Amino acid sequence: MKKVILASLLVMMSAGVSAEEGGYKAGDTPPPQHKQDAGYKGSEDTGQTHIDQIRDFRQGGYVTLEGYIVKKEQGERYQFRDNTGTLPIIAPKKTFDGKTYTAEDKVRVSGKVQGKGDKTTLHVSRIEEP
Repeated sequence: MKKVILASLLVMMSAGVSAEEGGYKAGDTPPPQHKQDAGYKGSEDTGQTHIDQIRDFRQGGYVTLEGYIVKKEQGERYQFRDNTGTLPIIAPKKTFDGKTYTAEDKVRVSGKVQGKGDKTTLHVSRIEEP
């Protein structure tokens, strides 16, 4: 009886140890360089999103855009531009992470879509260099 209990305890304790291994798994072949879309490798459907596309996105959808912050409107409101148009964004000071960008600096902004059509706004949660 003691051996059965001891064996059961050993099995339960070793299951937790093997579950914590995680991390990088070697041996898989990386995707080819030409499969890189919008800075992400290995997926065909991660093409870059553009301003002209997000005007019809569902409200609350999370998107990432690359372009330029071209003008500060007032407070936390800015104009963002990519090669398909301009979009008003709301970017709290904390999203700049202490960095200063000019209209000539290309940035990547990520956030939630609010509104539809001409009233679309992006509530930015992160700004970074591409």
